Amino acid sequence: MKLVGPFQMKQFSVAHDNCAMRVNTDGCLLGAIAGENQHHDSVQHVLDIGTGSGVIALQMAQRFNNAFVDAVEIHGPSARQATENFKCSPWNNRMICYHEPLQDFEASVSYNIIVSNPPYFESGPTKLDEGVANARHALTLDFNSLIQHTSRLLKETGTFWCVLPADRADQMIEASIEENLHPVYICSIQPNSDRPENRVILAFSKQASAETIRKKLVLYKAPQEFSDEIREILEPFYTSL
Repeated sequence: MKLVGPFQMKQFSVAHDNCAMRVNTDGCLLGAIAGENQHHDSVQHVLDIGTGSGVIALQMAQRFNNAFVDAVEIHGPSARQATENFKCSPWNNRMICYHEPLQDFEASVSYNIIVSNPPYFESGPTKLDEGVANARHALTLDFNSLIQHTSRLLKETGTFWCVLPADRADQMIEASIEENLHPVYICSIQPNSDRPENRVILAFSKQASAETIRKKLVLYKAPQEFSDEIREILEPFYTSL
C-alpha cells in the first residue's frame, strides 16, 4: 500500500492518510472562497459539515481571524485525524471536531458561515470501507437532511457554502428553496476551457438577494498547470503553484 504523506500548506499541515476522503482541489477551492462576501472581522462562528481531514475548516480558521471553527464528522478515523490536525495548527485554541452525525449535533451558537463538501452519489457501487462509502455516497446524509440541519444551525444573516458535481446543483438548489434558503452565489468550474463545467460552488442565505452572483472559473490552463485565476485563489494556502 502506498503511503500518503501530509498535505503541506503554507501555514498548516494536513495529515489525511486515515481519512475517508483525501485533500482535494474541490475542497480547497471551497475553503478559499466560502464567505468571501462577508466582513472577516464580523465572522465569529464557522461550521464545517463532514470535515474529513479538516482541511476546509483549517482554511476557514486561517482566513477568519476572530472565528471559532467547529467541525462535524461521522467517520471515526477521519474525526480523530481532523482533531490531530486542529491540535497541530496555529489556531488550535479555536477549533473543535465533533465525532457524531449532523442529525445529532447540537450547538449553543448559530453560525455565520457553514461549509460542506457533502456526499453526492445516492446510488451506484459503494466501496468496501464504510467510511469511504459514507463520504462519497449520501448514505447517512442526503441533500434534504443536510439542508434542514444547516438551516437549523445557520444565523439569520449567515451563509451556507458547498461544492458539488455540476449535475447535482439543481437538486441542491431545489432542496434549499424548500427550506427557505435562497441561492445567492453560483460559481461554475470547468476543468479546462475546452470542457464543460463539472463542479459548482453554491452559497445560500435565509435572506433573499435581489440578484444571484454568478461566476465561472477554469481550473487548468495546461495539463497539471492551474489557471492564473485559480492560482490567485489558492495562493494564500498552497506552498507551490
